[in-house]
Amino acid sequence: MRKIYLVRHGETDSNASGLVQDGAAELSDRGRAQAVALAMRLRDIPASSLLVSDYIRTRQTVEPFLAMTDLVPEFTPLLRETKRPTQFTGVQHTSDIYQAYLKVADAHIADPSWHFEDEENYHDVMNRVREFFAYVHEREGDIIVVTHGRFITYLVSYVLLREAISPTLWLQLMQSYVTLNTGVTVLGYAQDEAIWRLYTYNDIAHFAE
Repeated sequence: MRKIYLVRHGETDSNASGLVQDGAAELSDRGRAQAVALAMRLRDIPASSLLVSDYIRTRQTVEPFLAMTDLVPEFTPLLRETKRPTQFTGVQHTSDIYQAYLKVADAHIADPSWHFEDEENYHDVMNRVREFFAYVHEREGDIIVVTHGRFITYLVSYVLLREAISPTLWLQLMQSYVTLNTGVTVLGYAQDEAIWRLYTYNDIAHFAE
């Protein structure tokens, strides 16, 4: 059975401080230690491909693993985190101004043409999700994917509901996910039904004492 191992990047200082991030955020000292523990976990996975978001924090997360494997990473914007409006970079998630933006964005989520400035809306992200699964469908063997927490929740939601997914269901589902730094989520391909299934979500066994 083919598998996809979805991995969230290590912690950044922005993560720890609850700030909105862009592609320039770097791993914290804790995030670098998480990346080392993750590498020890990934080295025993018989993967054929390694796909990595081209953001700095995902590149840094995969660095310790690259010293242990012959896999050549493919850095791609396909796996970037969902883009928030640039004006909110560095702003607290809990701030009044950011929470006001979220309420407005959620109110317009069903409209594919509506965007708050330069954000990536729900429909943009779901198009990228479909593109991802079309891309990996052409690959052979198991795949390690190093990406971002929110994008992982979109991928998993699509696996759970497939084309029955909707903006309303997404808003309900997103409240229930907890995706920790370097957590591993495993998808398996059911060949007889030609569908991906969720096998493991947010596994952090590599941090066991």
